[in-house]
Amino acid sequence: MIEPRSSLAAGATGWIRTGTPLILFVALGLPAGAVGVAWPQMRASLGAPLAGLGLLLAAYTAAYFVASAASGFLGARLGTAALLAAGCGLAAVGLLGLSIATAWWMVPAVTLLLGGGSGLIDAAANAHTSLNRGVRFMGWLHASWAVGAALGPPVVVASIGATGSWRASFGAMAAAFLAVGFLVGHRRQDWIDTRPGVDRPSPAALAPRSSRRRALVLLIGLFVLGAGLEGTAGDWSYTQLTAGRLLSSGLAGLGASLFWAGLAGGRAAIGIFGNRIAPDRLLDISVGASALGALAFWLAPPLGSALIALPILGAAISVIFPLLLSITPTRVGTEMTSHAIGYELAAGTLGGGGLPALTGLILQAAGLLTLGPLLTVFAAGLLVLHLVSRLTPRRVD
Repeated sequence: MIEPRSSLAAGATGWIRTGTPLILFVALGLPAGAVGVAWPQMRASLGAPLAGLGLLLAAYTAAYFVASAASGFLGARLGTAALLAAGCGLAAVGLLGLSIATAWWMVPAVTLLLGGGSGLIDAAANAHTSLNRGVRFMGWLHASWAVGAALGPPVVVASIGATGSWRASFGAMAAAFLAVGFLVGHRRQDWIDTRPGVDRPSPAALAPRSSRRRALVLLIGLFVLGAGLEGTAGDWSYTQLTAGRLLSSGLAGLGASLFWAGLAGGRAAIGIFGNRIAPDRLLDISVGASALGALAFWLAPPLGSALIALPILGAAISVIFPLLLSITPTRVGTEMTSHAIGYELAAGTLGGGGLPALTGLILQAAGLLTLGPLLTVFAAGLLVLHLVSRLTPRRVD
């Protein structure tokens, strides 16, 4: 029996509507994985200083912070599809600028465009997903970013192998952002809010405005500490295990890989099984497991820290971001969600960049062995904030 053409068309439309955000986040992750691999050749060809990568990342982070914080205001006036298309355009121009830059001073300047575009995309897509899709899709969305970050290094390596330069890889990423931006613009109806009961207030909407603001402050704190815990463990664990605890580079490298594998695996798992446990309950488990993982990294022998504690910590941390974004509408109300998610992602940017940097200063002054206690302090703070947020009343009768 031949399936009716209308059914086939509806099925294709459904696949496009589901797949576009995932493809968008794969593209969003590409530069994150590519910049570090491309940097040695970029520095040599542009005459950049050794610490230039820090300036590049600072420019990206500053622009991302401003764009994500402003996304709620802009989205309310332009609409989600227009904001996403604009973000894709900015990111594409920034990547194209990187691919054709002829002097070092151009790189931080065009990186501002890449960071601003990425911030708009991240905030707008997450806000739309939290309001219109379930926690499972949020898990797949963030797993897609991890896939993009994993593909970034091979793209650079292939570019260097084929052309002898890193430039073609950034040109290809610019083309990818443009293609996805055109798809988003063409399918702009897919980004119209479709949440059920849009005319009825959410449970959080029944709470006083002061309660919703308190909930938002707690969410912002959770984002700062969650992103800081992830970034600090990812950035410093290898150095501490090798230089501080004298583990071989091979075993320490395996532990670092297992941490990132746990991060990607946890997000894929929530995409598959996320509807079997309530998001709040799953958040209880992940925050508690993060505290246990950090404590184990501190107290376990070096081999146990690398091969057991780090993957546990990575898997536990992995679901915190998607879960916090998914529960935002129930904590602050649908009316505040787009603004709240912009602030949350901006806070995550500060935590993900600021706490690892602060950790570096502390490690330099107090020694590498203080990493374990620091991770435990971050995880304990995350646990305390989570418990306070769980105990805070969310509605009035």
